Amino acid sequence: MDLMRAGSSAVGFAAVLIIAFAPGYPVRSGWPSASAETQVTFTHNAKGLEQEYQALIDAFAAGDSARAHQEFTIFSLPDPAGWFAKYFAKDQVEQLARDYESELSTYERVLLRGLGAVPAGTRFRVRCKPPHADPTARMAPRRDAMVPSVPIPVEQFVTEFIPLPKLHYGQFSMLVNYVYVDGAFRYLGKGDYPFWSMPDASPKK
Repeated sequence: MDLMRAGSSAVGFAAVLIIAFAPGYPVRSGWPSASAETQVTFTHNAKGLEQEYQALIDAFAAGDSARAHQEFTIFSLPDPAGWFAKYFAKDQVEQLARDYESELSTYERVLLRGLGAVPAGTRFRVRCKPPHADPTARMAPRRDAMVPSVPIPVEQFVTEFIPLPKLHYGQFSMLVNYVYVDGAFRYLGKGDYPFWSMPDASPKK
């Protein structure tokens, strides 16, 4: 009987190992988490950022929403709480991590909605370029914004999505903030400032 129990336990343990290390199995839970397949290095320039978007766009054009969501994770910080802890006060990290999760989800919805505004299967070309500097048009940061204790190397790009073949509609662009971490650009919010400083643009009652 003891031998039978031992054999059963060994089989169960082996099954757990097979499941845990099977390709695509979510070893860690929670959002965001980039898959092993997306852990590649992109050049630290506009061309690298354009290439980073390509897998997401290809998956969406193929109608594979699950893969498009997975490819989007490359834009998330690998360890949000750990990254924020390097730049902000300890008592601000938890709130920043929660806000970041919400910001990522919102950006994914906005991005996929833009890509879905054209006929199914339409491919897009991505073009990234630095924003045109116009200090007179820049809005002020949020008054209650959290301020990092050390400067953060935030980079801004106007990211344009151009349908192919070019249509009379469907092209859209966004000013996006990124930080380059572990070989990829990571999303930090849309607009003039990263999400922790961006004023609330929602209509006021």
